[in-house]
Amino acid sequence: PLLLAVWSRIAGRPLRPVPDAAQSWPTLSVVVAARNEAQRLPRRIGNLLEQSYPHPLEIVVVSDGSTDGTREAITPFSERVRFIDLPRGGKPRALNAGVAAAHGDVIVFADARQRFAPGALQALASNFDDPAIGGATGELILDGELHGVSESTVADGVGLYWKYEKWMRRHESRLWSTLGATGAIYAMRRSLWRPLPPETLLDDVLAPMRVVLAGKRVVFEERDAMKKLVDPVM
Repeated sequence: PLLLAVWSRIAGRPLRPVPDAAQSWPTLSVVVAARNEAQRLPRRIGNLLEQSYPHPLEIVVVSDGSTDGTREAITPFSERVRFIDLPRGGKPRALNAGVAAAHGDVIVFADARQRFAPGALQALASNFDDPAIGGATGELILDGELHGVSESTVADGVGLYWKYEKWMRRHESRLWSTLGATGAIYAMRRSLWRPLPPETLLDDVLAPMRVVLAGKRVVFEERDAMKKLVDPVM
């Protein structure tokens, strides 16, 4: 960590987003893979629809064998959401189906349990004006971090580890590229996506790592507008 801190300060490549007026904004598709999240999906979709973006947002929800009325829960959004109902097959299969159905230049991956801060999608997408960038990840803000409280020593330990993880990603990104992403808020060029093997355990490690292996950067977006919040109602 000490070497990384010094190296990133000396040889870092800070992000310099293009001013909004000069941006060439990509089209976005948001893919949400969910299982038995009927209670949370309406609020999740509503949060996505509240995002400001220059192009219409495509939202793809993939149900991984849900048995709780997921289809009915998102019926009010049927004109804005593409729904794919699969038999239980695991998250990798659901993500593969969602990306295959998406049309956006950039795919944004989101979970059902969280919400995006206002302006998050625009801040995330602004990085893709640089052709060297193949992926971007946002910042996960735990509820305890947001309100400055914790409920247990376990939560304190998780929070401390997560702060360290984000510190590492921030400095890796400044040097060239971070290797992992936050699964609930990361994006990549659709052209760089490769279907996930069914046995994949960490899509937010494998998919970004493939971007890096293709010679592109995966950057950690640090602006406040990019932050994603964990929903306190679990």
